[in-house]
Amino acid sequence: MINLRYHIVSVVAVFLALGIGLALGSTFVDSILVNELEDQVNEFKLDRDEAIRIKDQAVADQNSSLEDNEVLRAEGVKQRQRHDEQLEDLRDSSIEEIDAIRNQSEMAKATNNLLLNSIENLMPRGHLEGTSWVMLAPTGVDRSAMSEIREVLTRSDGEYLGTLWIRPAMNFEDPETSSALAEIYAIESDAVAVSEATISRLAASLLANDEATNQETGSANGVIARLSDLGLIRFDRYQSALTIEELSNSANRIIFVNDSGHTDLHQDFIVPLIQEITDRGGNGVGAVIELQISDATRGQVVDRIRDDSDLAKGWSTFDDIDSLEDRLGLLVGLGRLPVVGHYGELPTAEERFPR
Repeated sequence: MINLRYHIVSVVAVFLALGIGLALGSTFVDSILVNELEDQVNEFKLDRDEAIRIKDQAVADQNSSLEDNEVLRAEGVKQRQRHDEQLEDLRDSSIEEIDAIRNQSEMAKATNNLLLNSIENLMPRGHLEGTSWVMLAPTGVDRSAMSEIREVLTRSDGEYLGTLWIRPAMNFEDPETSSALAEIYAIESDAVAVSEATISRLAASLLANDEATNQETGSANGVIARLSDLGLIRFDRYQSALTIEELSNSANRIIFVNDSGHTDLHQDFIVPLIQEITDRGGNGVGAVIELQISDATRGQVVDRIRDDSDLAKGWSTFDDIDSLEDRLGLLVGLGRLPVVGHYGELPTAEERFPR
């Protein structure tokens, strides 16, 4: 039989061993758990510190941005003020310049009025009274210069009959034009023959009355009208009471105007026309005027007349009418016709202005 004491000791030993095991196991688990909890706490602290650092940095950046914005705002205000001041200065300066320009304009206007009054005195009414004038010029010459010549004529009581504008087609290179003119003249359709016939008939139309030229052309006035119909010339009757049918008159005086930009037309048509008028006894009936253009050799128009002894005896020439003095010289020179002279600045001129 089992001894009771032994049994009690065994039971006590079992429970004692169980208690010791629980104590030891509890101590080991608590150490691991504590270490893990400490690690978690440390990691949380690091995350918290990083979050605080990021927040502080964001606050600092925001404050810096606010400061930058304030600086920019202040700079913008300064720039706006400077801009407003510059605009105000510019406005004041513009007003002063406008006033100065207005004053200069008024002074120039007053000077021009005085000059016009002087011109009226220098170009008395009636200086060209009793004379009638027709002008011929290529279509491309300076229209303002043509207007100034017309003013010289009309201000001095010369009768301005109109302008015959010579178009580029007057080179007779178009076969249809040459054929149409040959049919009118009843000649062969040859460019040279048509050119010579046109020049001859136009010269007769400009110089003589209908009765004197009917036998040669059929109708002097009709020649000019037909040339106009074919687009070779255009009659400009501004400030003129005449029609194209009334241009022909032996009493008319003729002014040819050209520049160095139309030398081909001058050489091939205008000079032969001047020669034809001269051959028909038209000495001292007109003048040749050269208009100056930039970047062009001067004298290509008038020197062609001055270098020809026959033409130089029959036509006055003017190599410049840009200035007031030149236009006054033009008036005096036109008034001297049929006495001819050659005026201007070129070496081929006889004198600067008519005496």
